Amino acid sequence: MGSLQLEDFAAGWIGGAASVIVGHPLDTVKTRLQAGVGYGNTLSCIRMVYRRESVFGFFKGMSFPLASIAVYNSMVFGVFSNTQRFLSQHRCGEPEASPPRTLSDLLLASIVAGVVSVGLGGPVDLIKIRLQMQTQPFRDGGEHRVTVFPGPHLCM
Repeated sequence: MGSLQLEDFAAGWIGGAASVIVGHPLDTVKTRLQAGVGYGNTLSCIRMVYRRESVFGFFKGMSFPLASIAVYNSMVFGVFSNTQRFLSQHRCGEPEASPPRTLSDLLLASIVAGVVSVGLGGPVDLIKIRLQMQTQPFRDGGEHRVTVFPGPHLCM
């Protein structure tokens, strides 16, 4: 494989981090609504989260996705682009040239990136959802704990 192109990994990293920062508050609202906790509609959910947890409630559990989604996107972007580049160069035998990409190269690179995506994305999404569902702090003895609602039916 000639040389590994790191630009694609960096682009995925930056894109993943940006998508989490922008999208996490709405993803938190969506996750809470899907859990069926009695928020009613989207606007009432937003108001309730803000009233009970302040603006920080919308960013609850964001540190894990921020780190993991950036790595996840980096891997998917990098694997896809480098696999496609490898296939094109292998077919043409010209490592320095930029050979035209074929539909079969695109399909195979997409399959490889999809396998990486599923392998990394499933566990990341499960942890993210559990962190987003932490809603009600309570005290147990002198220790501050957080309950995770709705519980085990989120396990896949």
